[in-house]
Amino acid sequence: MNLTGQKVKHRVWGAGVVTSQTETTIEIEFSIGVKRLQYPEAFEKFVVVEDTDIQTAILDNVREKKILEEKQKSERVFKSAKDREIDSMFGEDYHADFLARNPILTYQQVESQFGIKISGFGRGINPTPFSVVLISSINKSAGNFVYHDKWTLDGDYIYSGEGKTGNQSMTKGNLAIKNASRDNKKIHLFVKFSAQEYYYQGEFKLVDYTYEDDMDEAGNTRKEYKFKLRKVNP
Repeated sequence: MNLTGQKVKHRVWGAGVVTSQTETTIEIEFSIGVKRLQYPEAFEKFVVVEDTDIQTAILDNVREKKILEEKQKSERVFKSAKDREIDSMFGEDYHADFLARNPILTYQQVESQFGIKISGFGRGINPTPFSVVLISSINKSAGNFVYHDKWTLDGDYIYSGEGKTGNQSMTKGNLAIKNASRDNKKIHLFVKFSAQEYYYQGEFKLVDYTYEDDMDEAGNTRKEYKFKLRKVNP
């Protein structure tokens, strides 16, 4: 609300005229000089606009701002507790600070939005005609990923290829990731904590991949693809 030129009255400095304002401050010229006050808080106790309709609108804005601040404060407290719970699940090498904590979708919402089927065993790599939807599933009780996914120190995401036992091959889902850019497909990443907790991480692009030794689900050494993904417009 632009108040420039409005006549006001201060409880101490008397009559004045608004000369300029920003989102958080307002300058008023009084007989004693120009004073800079907080906006809109000053209108709650110290300043009254001559136009009563404008004064009422300002006070409504003050109340709405307070309600929003209280809501945000409550959300931060809740979010902080949840963040601590999540952070405690992983070791330092996972770099959980890069994990986006919202939005959180259910598997039904993910299926609906991307046109895929992930119920049941929950496929990790889900190619569609326009995208490749990746899901990093973790074992909440054990506090680790089904594969070996993690964030890097630079904020990139290492996503392990599909294939739980034996050497992985560059076919199917793995090939879909490799060819995503060529096929003009967007890569979307979720971190799955449960069927009702799919944390959307955003849109990514493949910047590199390696084929290296790691352990399969049976504990045997095998060759595994590691796709290095980088967030688009972070």
